[in-house]
Amino acid sequence: MAVNFNHLLELYSLDQKTVLFKHVESNELLPFANNIEKFRLEIQYKYENDEHLLEVLDLLKKVFFKLASSLLPYNKVIIKEMEEQLILKFIQIKKSYPELFNNVVIHIAKSFKEVVESTSNNLYEYLCNYINSKAQSGLKVAIVTKRAITIEEKYLIRDGLKSSLKESFFTENSFRKDIKTFDEVVFVGNPNYFGEYVKSTFKGSTVAFISYDIFNNSISPNKIFADIERENLYSTIFDSVSFGEPMHRKSNMNLEQAEVLNVAVNKFLEEQKNTLKLNSQDAIEASIVYLENDRFLFAPKDTKIRIFSPNDKNNFIKQINFTDVEEDDFIVVRNERDTRLITEVADHDVLKRNAGKYRFLQNEWKDKLRFNVKKKGIKKVSKILINKYNIKTASLASLRAWCNEDSICPTELPKILKALRYDENRIKEIYNIMKIIQLAHRKAGRIISDKLMSELSNNILKELQEKGYYTFMSKEFNGASFNIERIVSIDRTRHLIAPYNLMKPMNID
Repeated sequence: MAVNFNHLLELYSLDQKTVLFKHVESNELLPFANNIEKFRLEIQYKYENDEHLLEVLDLLKKVFFKLASSLLPYNKVIIKEMEEQLILKFIQIKKSYPELFNNVVIHIAKSFKEVVESTSNNLYEYLCNYINSKAQSGLKVAIVTKRAITIEEKYLIRDGLKSSLKESFFTENSFRKDIKTFDEVVFVGNPNYFGEYVKSTFKGSTVAFISYDIFNNSISPNKIFADIERENLYSTIFDSVSFGEPMHRKSNMNLEQAEVLNVAVNKFLEEQKNTLKLNSQDAIEASIVYLENDRFLFAPKDTKIRIFSPNDKNNFIKQINFTDVEEDDFIVVRNERDTRLITEVADHDVLKRNAGKYRFLQNEWKDKLRFNVKKKGIKKVSKILINKYNIKTASLASLRAWCNEDSICPTELPKILKALRYDENRIKEIYNIMKIIQLAHRKAGRIISDKLMSELSNNILKELQEKGYYTFMSKEFNGASFNIERIVSIDRTRHLIAPYNLMKPMNID
């Protein structure tokens, strides 16, 4: 704690701070960006936001932001499959929209070809040159990126920097949580790319935002607490902070990277609706959890989430309710369905020789319920259970959960079993056994957490700081792969999601 306290004192005792805005010229990316903007305007005004053309625009935005955020040579950024996908879209437009192709798309194709054939990267070169120009022996430099840099990018940067420097790598979120200060802080991107935090908290004597000249690069201090009249406002946020000249963009591109993630999530949700039209009883209500590096997953509202808490040395892996999960928590996710692991551990370590018999009973009453839902429809079964059998909890959402393997012992299970025509003795037997299975799952959750704790240590913090996630193979669970992921934000809105898509990290590709 003493070290952290010292870091905190350093943070608030920094003398004069200088915030600089640096623009990177790119003769390859600038024409590509301008041509994409022309395409966007053509779609909007001349093609009435044609659905097929909007799909192409989404792909172009995704490709552009991959190139603009990478530090690798441009010819190594876009994977072959994505390049082929984009070329196929160009060919389709040439056939179906010849005028649009000749006026706009052919120029996009030419500028794209020029970018992906380039063996340089202007952003990488500028970043290394800027840091090296400040180099003194032992200079502490923080390099902050929105997404995690790859191993290749990290090696490239270290290879391009002078050996006398002490560089540390952070993602935006890990840098926000770290209270250490530096001689130089370099953000790879403009302030708007990173968000409000970087506009008011400066952890270096010099803070530089390095961005392509495609984007504006500036901070407007006067907008802090804009809703309060100036004479009533007293703020020390920008005391002893001097700002360099703001940099205005050279392109007319009017796109934000956040759009790319939102488009990917909305597209996935739309696909889920179409998939679940025939089997809506299988769906589970879940919320969107946004992770580091433009990734996301869907978490069921009633699920237990495993959390990695590096500062709690005695209990750094624990299970909590999803409702208690917060932004910046690290969650532990199996890279296959976690429910299956809990079931396996419960059967093997807790239920043991009774597992087969108990699971048979569990599947039996669930199969009966699923049969009725499939035969009569989920809405009709819900009405029957509520009105005829007085099962107050039999909402559509509850019915979907009961049909799924995650729900073991619903509150009104005896009434549900009665509606499924079980006699009194059988109802008591099934109800008691479901309670035993439920308890076994809770014990299994604790067993899993304890075993994972024995395999992990808080030495992984450095990698979490740099990447925002950590992947490991568990010896305790026969090589099962787990990820530790940082939560960036949570959208508590509920969506119907197929069970096989729950608690599975996905990316925008």
